[in-house]
Amino acid sequence: MIATPVIDLKTARNRRTPNPDQIIIAGAGIAGLTLALALSAKGFAVQIFEKSAVLAEAGAGLQLSPNATRLLDRLGVLERLISSAVQPDAICLQDGVSGANLLHLPIGSAAEKRWHAPYIVCHRADLQRALLTEVRNRANIAMQLESAVTHHKDDGRGVLVRVQYNDRIEEHRGGLLVGADGVWSNMRNAMSDMDRARYTGSIAWRASVAMKQLPASFKGLLPSGINVVAWAGANAHLIAYPIRSGETMNFVAVARDRRHSGRWDVEINPDAPSQNFAKDFDNWHPGIREMVASVGQWTPWRLFEMKRCRYLLEDRLVLIGDAAHAMTPYAAQGAAMAIEDACALADVLGDDHQAWPAALARYAKGRTKRIEAVVRRGALNHLAYHARGPVALARNLLLRNRPAEKFIAGFDWLYGFDAENPDGKI
Repeated sequence: MIATPVIDLKTARNRRTPNPDQIIIAGAGIAGLTLALALSAKGFAVQIFEKSAVLAEAGAGLQLSPNATRLLDRLGVLERLISSAVQPDAICLQDGVSGANLLHLPIGSAAEKRWHAPYIVCHRADLQRALLTEVRNRANIAMQLESAVTHHKDDGRGVLVRVQYNDRIEEHRGGLLVGADGVWSNMRNAMSDMDRARYTGSIAWRASVAMKQLPASFKGLLPSGINVVAWAGANAHLIAYPIRSGETMNFVAVARDRRHSGRWDVEINPDAPSQNFAKDFDNWHPGIREMVASVGQWTPWRLFEMKRCRYLLEDRLVLIGDAAHAMTPYAAQGAAMAIEDACALADVLGDDHQAWPAALARYAKGRTKRIEAVVRRGALNHLAYHARGPVALARNLLLRNRPAEKFIAGFDWLYGFDAENPDGKI
């Protein structure tokens, strides 16, 4: 949990001249905070409204590929984050049953040279803390907790936003309203029930374990060096990588929801037999089975996705991050896409507000194309990770025989992308 002092907007307004052209952001997650910094760097005044009383990032580790870290570097965030992050030597894929190595992709110094930015893994709270620290240093950013954007209206001169506090309602004017309020975005859901996130029927089980507490049988499976390791198996996969300066191992095990009800509003009891996801690993390598059983508590996170990507709701209402395109984690790009969204949006907004509608339309078109490509890669990874029978055998054969350089080159479009460059090239 990250305790954040409240910046009162009235006090903030006293520090600068009121600006009806300020940009209002609903949500102070990774997308909202990154956008605030990117807009601040462009000279915009920013107000962030966050409904939570305290900023607390749920979850554990996340992967930040070069397409995200190059943007964080420009915002001054990477320097704050790097001390607690880990830069892996490689991404490794292994067979979950035999433990055999299938693929080893170097992503250390060689990859940094190729894509001009590092690939890092970190705790989500460490990223949020680095973003918050930088936000507090920007005089043109004000943030208010316990405040929810409930209504908005485009009056031709800008957007009028109604904000609900604990004890009052206020109205604020801005040039643009950005919904960065996550998968259950109030602004997106208010537009259409058809656009709501849907439950995929799979659950990501997360855990963090101190390195010294890992079973010896599991440690014996790990390739030498500091790596992101994925184990593939029938209908499930497991990912592990070090976080918190290498002192903790982060685990994500993705498996089917054993209730088979398709419902997301039923509380998951990790200890219930019907939700004992360890059954999905019964036939896996003994080292993995021992590790899964040794973890005291796995935290379940149901996986949701948007059927379609949607950025632009109205001329002065834009969505970013999960509010626009919640996606499954199979491409490990959720946080990276939120960061890309934020920086690309700030980059298209210029001084001429009359040109914003056309610029935002181009932004939405370009970002939608990008997201759709990432979603396709995630679907391919899902198929590869969860393959069984002859498909799994074909996968293993391909991974063992294709040169690593060809796999690396296959990431150029993803990791080599620059969201602040009109043509996306670094």
